[in-house]
Amino acid sequence: MNQRFSYIRKRHPRVDGEDKVTGKTRFLTDMKVEGMVFAAPVYSSIPFGNIRSIDKSDAISDPDYISSVFAEDIPNENQVGVIIEDQPLLAKDIVRYIGDTIGLVVTTSPEAAFLISKKVRIEYVEKKPYLSIDDSKQATDNFIHDNNIACTHQVIRGDIEKGFQESDIIVEETFRTPYQEHYYLEPQGCIAIPEENDRMVVYGSLQCPFYVQKAVCKVLGLPYRNVKVIQAPTGGAFGGKEDVPSEVCARTALAAKGLGRPVKMGYNRYDDVQLTSKRHPFQMKYKVGVTSDGRLIAAEVLLEENAGAYATLSSVVSYRATAQAMGPYVIPNIKVHSTSFYTNLPPTGAFRGFGSPQATFGHERMMDILAERLNMDPVEFRLKNILKPGEETLTGHKLHVSVGAEETIIRARDSADWSQNRNAPRKEGRYVDGIGISTSHYGNCLGAAGWHMDGSGAKIQIHRDGSVFVSFGLVEMGQGSLTVVTQMTAEALGISPERISVLPTDTTQVPDSGPSVASRVVVMTGNAIRDAAGKLMPVLISAAAELLKTKPEQVEIKNDRVREKQTGESLSFDELTEHLFVSNHPMVADGWWHVPELNYDQEKGVGEAYFTYSYSTHIAKVRVDTLTGQVKVNKIWAAHDVGRAINPAGLEAQVEGGTAQGIGWALTENFRIENGKVITPNLSTYLLPTAMDVAEVETILIEDPEPEGPWGAKGIGEPAIIPTAAAIANAVTHAIGVQMNEIPMTLENVLNQLNRSIETDKNKNY
Repeated sequence: MNQRFSYIRKRHPRVDGEDKVTGKTRFLTDMKVEGMVFAAPVYSSIPFGNIRSIDKSDAISDPDYISSVFAEDIPNENQVGVIIEDQPLLAKDIVRYIGDTIGLVVTTSPEAAFLISKKVRIEYVEKKPYLSIDDSKQATDNFIHDNNIACTHQVIRGDIEKGFQESDIIVEETFRTPYQEHYYLEPQGCIAIPEENDRMVVYGSLQCPFYVQKAVCKVLGLPYRNVKVIQAPTGGAFGGKEDVPSEVCARTALAAKGLGRPVKMGYNRYDDVQLTSKRHPFQMKYKVGVTSDGRLIAAEVLLEENAGAYATLSSVVSYRATAQAMGPYVIPNIKVHSTSFYTNLPPTGAFRGFGSPQATFGHERMMDILAERLNMDPVEFRLKNILKPGEETLTGHKLHVSVGAEETIIRARDSADWSQNRNAPRKEGRYVDGIGISTSHYGNCLGAAGWHMDGSGAKIQIHRDGSVFVSFGLVEMGQGSLTVVTQMTAEALGISPERISVLPTDTTQVPDSGPSVASRVVVMTGNAIRDAAGKLMPVLISAAAELLKTKPEQVEIKNDRVREKQTGESLSFDELTEHLFVSNHPMVADGWWHVPELNYDQEKGVGEAYFTYSYSTHIAKVRVDTLTGQVKVNKIWAAHDVGRAINPAGLEAQVEGGTAQGIGWALTENFRIENGKVITPNLSTYLLPTAMDVAEVETILIEDPEPEGPWGAKGIGEPAIIPTAAAIANAVTHAIGVQMNEIPMTLENVLNQLNRSIETDKNKNY
C-alpha cells in the first residue's frame, strides 16, 4: 500500500479487541450502582384500543414491589417521537400495538420486576386493528393517528410520459421485502442515576447519546446542562439502538427521579423482540422503459412501507429509499412516490441500510429482469447504464469526483470470473448452481433532509507525558470506530497510536454531534479530528522550533518523532509535550465539521440529496437443492468504493458482517407476527444464519477518494449489507429459472415457486 501515510491504510488491530474477548469489558448488565433498584415495562397486550382502567393492586401487594410510574407521573411532556411527535413516552388513553408501554414497575431485582410487571391488570376497549399496509391504506375512519399515513416522499424529474413513449420495451414488476429483527447480542438497557441539584446521569446501551439527552430533558422538564448521557460499551446495535433507547432511558430516568435513587432497566429477549423497532417491510411496484439496445429511458416506482404504530424514523427511511429507488444508473425520466403507512404492529425504524436494501432489492431485481427481456448479459446491461463522472443521479445530482460505481462492477466481475460461471453447466442431479449480481449506491451521512443536524465534534487533549485523550460525539457499537479514531488522530498529529486513548462518548465532552447512523462516523469524526489537530499543530510546531532553535517551517512531526528537516536533529514527542506543559502552551483543542450545504428541492425530490456516495457491487454464487428448496450461498465477491481505506482489516470485517446479515435477510430470517403478536421471538423460531450458512466472502476494496472526506474516506457500515439480498435473489433466479421477487427465500418459498413454474409449464404444454 502507499507508504505516504504513516498510520492510516494500515491493518491496525482493534484497540478494544483484547478487553472484549477476555471479558474485561463491562457491559451494562455488568454495571452496578449503590442503592440501585430494577424496573420492567408494563405494556399493552392488545394491538389497538382504549385504556379503560389500570389496576395495580396485585403488583403493590407483592413484597418485592417498590414503586411504579405511569403517564400521570410525567412532570413535563409525555412525548418521545424522534422526528414526528406522535409517540407518547407512556400510553395514557390509547394503545397502538402489542408492546406499547403503559408504565414501569420498580422492584428489588430484575427477576421480580419482570414477574410483578405482569401483575398490573389493564382493561381495554378494543378496536379493530390494521395489520398490513393494504388494511391501513384502505381505512376511511378509526385511524391510528390523525390518519394512517406517517410520511410521503417523491422524486419527479424529466418527462415520464414522453420517456415511456420513447421506450422500445416497458416492463412492470412487483417486489416485496420483509421485516428484519436486529437481534443484537445485548438487549436494550440503561441505568439512570439522580444526583443533587436536579441532575440526572444516564448510562445506556445506545448509539445516539444526544437523542437520549433530548428525550430525558423533554420528559423531565430539565435543561440540557442537567442531563448527562454516557454511552456504556454497547453489544451491538445495527440501528436498533438509535430510536428505542430514547424511550427506554427516558422511562428509566422518570422512575429514578420519582424515587430519588438509581434505577436499572434491561429488557429480556422476549420483550426486546416484541417491543422494539424492526426493518421496514416494503412492497414495491416498478415500471421501467428501455431502448432495444439497453438504455434506460424512464422509470415509475411506487414504494409502500409498513411504519408500524409510530413513525420513529420512517420519514428518513422513506426519503433515502426514494432518492435511491433506481440505483446508481443514468435515467433521464423518473417518477418515484413513497408512502409509509401506520399499522398496529411494532414500530419500524432504523436498520442497517435505512431503506436502501429494500430499494436495492427492487431496482436490482428489475435490472436482471430487463436484461433478460433484452437478451443481454446482466453485467453488460448495468455497465451500459452505470453512473460515471460528469453524469447525474436519479435526483439530478451531477457527480464529478469519487464515482467508483463502474469500477466496482468491473472488479467484481473479473474476480468472480463472471462469464465462465454464468455460462458453465449448472445442474448436478437435484442441485443447480447460479450466479447473480447487484450494484448499489449509498448517500453518505444524513443528506439534505437531515442537513441541519449533520455536524459532528471531537476534542483532543495532550498531556505532559505525551499521552493523548480523544473525545468524539459518535459511538463505538461494535463496528471498530475506536480503532479508526485512534488511527486518524495518530495520522493527524504524526504520533504513535499507542499514545492515544479514546474516551467513552459523553454528552458533556463534545457538542451535539447527531446520531451514529448513516455510515457517518468515519467521515464526520475524521474531519472533526483534522480540524482539532489543525488547531494544535501550529502550537506543537512553534514549541518544537523553540526547542530545536530553528524556524517553524523546518520542523516536522512524523512517525512519533519531532525532527528538524535540514539538520536531522530530533527529539521525542514526550520531550515536546513536557516543554508545552512547563511553558504554558495550550494543549487541548476542539474540532468540528459539518456536511457542505446541499442544493435540493424537497418538494420535487430533485438536486443534491447527499454530498457524496459510496458504491458497491456484490456477486453471489449459490447452489439450490430442488428437492428441499434449500439455498446455499457458496461465495460472495464484494467490491466496495470506500474512498480511502482507513483500516483495511476493519473494512473487511464490516463487509463480512454485512453480507452475513444480508444472507439472513434473504434466506432464513422469517420474522412473523400473528394478530399483532410476534411469534418468532427467539433463536429457535427466528433463524439467524450460523457459521454453516454464511458464505466465503472475497472483499475487494476500491479507493476513489472523496475530497470532502478525511484523507478521502467514505462510509462502509451500511453499504456492506445493501446489495447482498438482491445478488442472492438474482443468483437463485439464474439457477432455477424462476423470478424470485420476494424474500426471505425460505425452503417453502423456493419450493412453492418451483412448483408454480412446473404447473405453468404443464399448462403451456397442454
